[in-house]
Amino acid sequence: MFAGLTGWGYFPVAFAGRLPFAMMIVGLLTLIASVRGSVAEAGLVAAFAGVGTAACGPGIGSLADRVGQRRVLLIVSGVSVLAGGGLLAAVAAGAPVWVLVPIAVVLGGTTPQVAPFSRARLVGVAAQARTPERRARATSLVMSYESIADESSFVLGPVLVGLLTALIHPAAPLVVSMALTLTVVVGFALHRTGAAVVPHAHDARIASGLAAASASAHESTVALLLRPRILILVVAMLLVGGVFGSTLTALTEFMRERGAVGASGIVYGAMSAGAIVVALIVAALPARFALPARWLLFAVIGLAGAGVMVLSGSARAGSVGAIVAGLALAGCGIGAVLVTLFSLGAAEAPAGRTTTVLTALQSTLVVGQALVTAAGFAVTAGLAAGLIALAAIRVRGFSAR
Repeated sequence: MFAGLTGWGYFPVAFAGRLPFAMMIVGLLTLIASVRGSVAEAGLVAAFAGVGTAACGPGIGSLADRVGQRRVLLIVSGVSVLAGGGLLAAVAAGAPVWVLVPIAVVLGGTTPQVAPFSRARLVGVAAQARTPERRARATSLVMSYESIADESSFVLGPVLVGLLTALIHPAAPLVVSMALTLTVVVGFALHRTGAAVVPHAHDARIASGLAAASASAHESTVALLLRPRILILVVAMLLVGGVFGSTLTALTEFMRERGAVGASGIVYGAMSAGAIVVALIVAALPARFALPARWLLFAVIGLAGAGVMVLSGSARAGSVGAIVAGLALAGCGIGAVLVTLFSLGAAEAPAGRTTTVLTALQSTLVVGQALVTAAGFAVTAGLAAGLIALAAIRVRGFSAR
């Protein structure tokens, strides 16, 4: 349906363009932990990368809604590559952690978020369908495809980090990420589908440059994200990110105790593998199974998986196999929650603000992943329980009040 409008080349480019963002947090954690031998420093650097994402991500999405995706993506891609090179140089020079932190902030803030940009493009393509029924069906297909692509990138990103670290060097994931940004992300920025997202700049100040547009966008973005029906999604996405972050930190320590910290990303892929399997199932669920109800059900499954990890991780002789089973089960639940939150975000976004809302949700996901790094499997379970509580609130319609 979409290939005729986008061209078949769009899909591999849009998928590969997600990998730098999917690899960033895991790559930073693995690089710092492997080279400097400190999980605490690795967590600190990753946390500040999350701060950069929180500070810049929603504004970048809003700016793209206003002035167009192409120029925004090209600018942030260039800055991201410079930040990545600076971080590698600082690590190689043995720079103190206070030097790494500000570079990580810039890297986190500018690593291109292709996923929400692609969602906004394909939603724009879907809007070209001639009848409301076809538009609704096309939009549903977009969200299903994008969800599966997201989960696939979450599978491949950590696995790539683990493989590149184990086979080449801990710095290899960041080098590959920079190369992908310079080639694939730039290709995505220049792709003709960018025209499907029509900028809605209407403020004369935008003509004076990107800085004025960014300032104007920030104010409107804050108001938009404070809408109750969107705010609850933002908070939930923060918890989802926290689940990923606490799980990865606990897993990194678990593997370090067994002398295999470089394989953390590969083992972590079990969580994403479970998520992608369920993403395929979620795409086929009937519309009568409402999104808030899906959120509630799959959050319960996520908590069950976290419980398995708590029990396995607390045992001194806990096996990697048991942790993998818990990761897969948690991924089945939390991955489906992730899909549902993005679908709700697209549904709640006002006209012309799809990129803003979806980028804010994606940014919040990474913020939660980066900030909850001094934790363990028990905190993962607590965050999953929080998702259940928020889902119950959403099901009861509290967010509409």
